[in-house]
Parts: sequence; structure tokens; C-alpha cells
Amino acid sequence: MLSMRAQGALLCVLVWTFAAACGEKRSAVAADVPRLELRAEVGMPQTATAIAVVDGRVATLLVSEGSAVQQGAQIATLTNPAVDRDIAYAKAQVAVAEQRLRDARRPIVQSTGDGGARVRASADILENREKKRDRYRKLFASRDISKQDLEDAENEYALALRDWLAERERASQRVIQTDTSILQLELERAKAELAFATERRGLLEVKAPISGIVTRVAARPGETIFPRDPIVEIANNATMEVRGAIAPELQRYVRSGTQVEVKVLTVPPRRFTVPIKRVIPGAVIVELPNPDGVLQAGQSAVVTVK
Repeated sequence: MLSMRAQGALLCVLVWTFAAACGEKRSAVAADVPRLELRAEVGMPQTATAIAVVDGRVATLLVSEGSAVQQGAQIATLTNPAVDRDIAYAKAQVAVAEQRLRDARRPIVQSTGDGGARVRASADILENREKKRDRYRKLFASRDISKQDLEDAENEYALALRDWLAERERASQRVIQTDTSILQLELERAKAELAFATERRGLLEVKAPISGIVTRVAARPGETIFPRDPIVEIANNATMEVRGAIAPELQRYVRSGTQVEVKVLTVPPRRFTVPIKRVIPGAVIVELPNPDGVLQAGQSAVVTVK
């Protein structure tokens, strides 16, 4: 039997041997992590195009190439007579609906002593508007009038038809309705149409989709444009991405958030310490601040992973 002192000494030797083995293992693991220097390149800046959402004519351009703009700032104004007519018509509809609602709330007997004269008058107007519309359709087919003239004739016919239907309905009633729920719904619908027309007019104000520098103006004042036509192109180089190439077998040593050193080969070179933004197959991507605009697309760089 070993003495207690001998047993303690043996235990100490075993603990020391185990600790030394663990230290050697950690050193070997640390030695396996290489220092990586990745060849990289500064990428293209973020770009966006301000486009027309509705058709119209360019009234004003508030920027030129090289202008600095902020996101949401107005850069152009369009005009569209059809939008203005829609707003005017919607406002009239709201006024009519409000007047009808006020009249319906008054307990007044409606007079029908005109013997149907108002119905006949509205029917005559409707007939004239229908003939004009049909005539304009033929003229438009032969290219003798513009599309705008035809649309005006169509709108006049629609208004005359609405008035005729309203007069015929009014002639069949003897007392104004006391239930105003339907008229209230008509008023709400008219207000909704006015809100829609107003929102559509707001689309005639073209705004910058991002902050940056105007790199191209694609439209000119007085030019007619259509939805999705480009008006202004903007580039934002306040931050630039750098992409470093990495071999597939080395990607296990890098991950998003790892701090790296980036040297951009400008004159003089510029150095940054930033985290990895993301890792994709074959590349490490970082983002660098560029407030003074010195960093440009295509510049060479080196990304060092320690």
C-alpha cells in the first residue's frame, strides 16, 4: 500500500500532466487560426431612380446633375389636367351630397307641380349629350379630334345621365326622405373620391427616393412622360461596400461581426477597423464610412482578418 504522501505526490503529477496536455492543445488550436489578408475592391454606391407614378407633363425640375438631395425632398413637378378635373368634380360631388343631406333633414313636402317639366328638360339634355358623344366617337376614330375632346364628351354624357336619373327619381317622390342613412353613405363616398383624387394629385410631386447626389437627369421641362419613366437618378456614396475574396476552405475562420482591418489603396492609403457585415460564398463584405467621398468604386483594398 502506498503511503498517503506518495499518493498525494502521484495525484499532483497526474494533474500537472493533464494541464500541460490541455495547454498544448489550446496552443495547437490557436496556431491553426491563420492571419488572413484578402484582396478586395470597393463596390458601386447605392443607387435609385425617381420615376413617374402617373402620366403628365414635366412642369419644373428642381435639381441638376451634381445636386445633393435628401430623401423625400421634392425634385420635380408634373401637371395633368385630368387630375385637376377629377378633383373639381369630386369637390362638386361632396357639395351636392352635403346639400342633399341638409335638405333631407328638413320636414318639407316636395313640390311636384311642374308636371314632369324637369324630367323632360333633363331628358332633352341627355339626348343631346348622347348625340354629341356618338358624333365625337366617329370623329376620334377618323383622327379628327383629340382623345381629350372625346373624354370631355363622354363625361358630359355621364353627367347628363346622372341628372336625368336624379330628376326621374325626384318626380316619383312626394316627400323628402327622413331617413338620411343612404345620403350619409353617398356623402362619405364622395369624400372618399375626393381624398383619392387629392392623393393622386400628390403623385404629381416627384420626390427623391434616397439621399445622395444626382448623377443623371432623364427628363426635361415640357416633356410628356408616362408611369415608370425615369426622371432623375441618384447615387448615395456616404457609405461604400468592400468585398474581399476568400477561398471556400478558409470561410470557417470568419463570420459576421468579426472585427477586421481594411486598407483602401488610395493616395495616401486609408485604414479602417470595422466589423464584417456579412459572409457569402467566396467573399467577405464590409461597409466603410465615406463622408468626404474619397472612396470610389473599383479602388483596390486589403481586408485583414487577425
